[in-house]
Amino acid sequence: MGLFDMSPLGWIIKVTDFSQKSLENTMGTIKEVHQGIIEIPINVARELGLPEESSTALKYTHRKMLDHVHGGVCDACGEVNQYIVKQAETVNQLFNFSPNPVETTIVKLGSKKERQQETKIS
Repeated sequence: MGLFDMSPLGWIIKVTDFSQKSLENTMGTIKEVHQGIIEIPINVARELGLPEESSTALKYTHRKMLDHVHGGVCDACGEVNQYIVKQAETVNQLFNFSPNPVETTIVKLGSKKERQQETKIS
């Protein structure tokens, strides 16, 4: 189903779903890059004598903090997207939008006399 085969509410739902997925992909990439960057000085410290247990604990703790931040940002943006959808649903109900095409009636134009003759023939 394409964008032109659905109601404006359908468009908004598609856009907010895309927005959320895009945000989560971006945040996931940022999280992995940030974790990689923080591990550089921890790895250097390890080479300078920091015990392996301590370096592993630091990496793990940092990963857990990133998970909390990542989850919080994604959840908050998800709530905003759901709010947008709820507002769109309200507007959709207000306008009573129907995505189904309305059946049309073809009326032949002509003189009143011609229409009367067609009625008699039918």
